Amino acid sequence: MTALPSVEKAEELLPREPRTPLSVYRTFVLPAEEAALNLAKHQNAQTRVIQARVIGYLLLYPPSPQARMMLAREISSCSGWEAVYDLGAKYIRHFIILFRKSRGKTPVPSSHPSRPSFAHDVRERLQDLQRAPLDHSSAKVSALARDNYRCMVTGRVDTPSYLSGLTSLSPGEIGGYSNCCHIFPDSLANIVPGAAGPKEQDAVTVWTILKRFGYEDICEELGFASTSANLHRLENIMTLDVIVHEQFDRMNLWFKAIDGQDNTYKVVLAPAVGGLARLVAIPEQVTFVAHRPELPLPSPKYLRIHAACCQIAHLSGAAEHLDVIFRDMEELKVLAQDGSSADVLTYALHHRWAAPV
Repeated sequence: MTALPSVEKAEELLPREPRTPLSVYRTFVLPAEEAALNLAKHQNAQTRVIQARVIGYLLLYPPSPQARMMLAREISSCSGWEAVYDLGAKYIRHFIILFRKSRGKTPVPSSHPSRPSFAHDVRERLQDLQRAPLDHSSAKVSALARDNYRCMVTGRVDTPSYLSGLTSLSPGEIGGYSNCCHIFPDSLANIVPGAAGPKEQDAVTVWTILKRFGYEDICEELGFASTSANLHRLENIMTLDVIVHEQFDRMNLWFKAIDGQDNTYKVVLAPAVGGLARLVAIPEQVTFVAHRPELPLPSPKYLRIHAACCQIAHLSGAAEHLDVIFRDMEELKVLAQDGSSADVLTYALHHRWAAPV
């Protein structure tokens, strides 16, 4: 967790014209952080500090200029610090947490059918590759072909694909197990048509935030929480080694675009998992290449939103906060009588809708 920068430092990040973002940062955000810090041992003090910092860092490092202006207007309408904290809570629950997926304690590779049936299934599907696969299985097959049956980050050969004869090992290459990784989670399509329950409301809230942030095109591409939602389009899919996938889903690994170089990214690791680079041979920089030109690569725009949420989560302390909550959701049997488990209950109820499709 990192304290919000001073107004002088913020001036280097916030545009001078219009001055609304800098003004609300000075008038609302920094005082809200200070007020939360002064709560001392208050039960919710730490949570409120995180909420204020989420708002501050979202203002400083937004996924888009329109997101910054929209957030500045929301902050300026707050009537008191509690409203600022509530706004921070909203963005944690409906935006930041979108990319924090829980997959249990051990990474599990996407399952493959038996060797002969898998190879037959793949070859059959490769005869009619779709630009927008309709399900997880089709997306994995198409992404594997696009990515040359290798992890897009480590370059490790997908072992089931090798055993099925779909690819070969060059000298020095090693195998591994890869997963079909969604940038925007496929749980956004996990809604009942015509229903208006909590999971539908949560999904619609996510899409609404994206639209207000200037991403109407993403809402259209991914389905805007409708019966035609297509989270399996290849622009939303990556082939990743199971360990890389796990860290990507835990918001500990993200991709920062390098200016002037198409589909080239700096691979950013959170400080807590920095040693993973040596253990799994994660490079500092990657360039994504479509080995089948007709199949689109992951969208830079999708990756930019994921990267912004990861950066904000770690700077604000929300990442560690969510780690504790997700751990407690798995381990706690009974809620604490003093109310200290309130966050766990809130996120557990909210997270019900995000179960895998």
